[in-house]
Amino acid sequence: MTTISDESGKDAPGQLAVIQDFVNTQYGSRRYAHVELTTPEQLRIWLVAHQLLADGIPVTEGDFRRVLRLREALRSFLRANSGFEEPAVQDEVLNHLASNAPLTVRFQHDALPALEPDIPGLDGVIARLISIMFTSMIDGSWARLKACRNDRCQKAFYDTSKNRSGSWCSMARCGSRFKASAYRQRHKTQPEA
Repeated sequence: MTTISDESGKDAPGQLAVIQDFVNTQYGSRRYAHVELTTPEQLRIWLVAHQLLADGIPVTEGDFRRVLRLREALRSFLRANSGFEEPAVQDEVLNHLASNAPLTVRFQHDALPALEPDIPGLDGVIARLISIMFTSMIDGSWARLKACRNDRCQKAFYDTSKNRSGSWCSMARCGSRFKASAYRQRHKTQPEA
């Protein structure tokens, strides 16, 4: 499994990194956009590389659209973790996708239970991503996975701050731009003396 590294070192731990990488297959503004997945074949290659789909399983245009809907539903939840969106916006989408992606409890060699997809193909991929989301909510790591507060970025990052107050994927990039913009806005609205 590969992880897209952020220069600020904010990679999520364990399997949560898969969700981070998945959400980060698209982020940024129209001018500075990062878009990895534009075709079903690119999605198939990405899923195989991240060990979510067996090689040779086809990805249809409908599968592609469903997976992109899942990605944006996950981003919405990360925006909620950042404090600037209600997750209810995407609850229905996530519940609909999850209804076709059954999970079952399986006990591992260490006798610890894990949620595993109970279906192959793209529905299995969706089930796997939802199981990672659910498991990380239970272990407490989910709340630290956030979307950059810069509306023009929205890159997923893992908040490593002690008080969980991280707001930007990179202070040098998005944080500085936000603060400079806020400074200009404050001085623009102040009357001259």
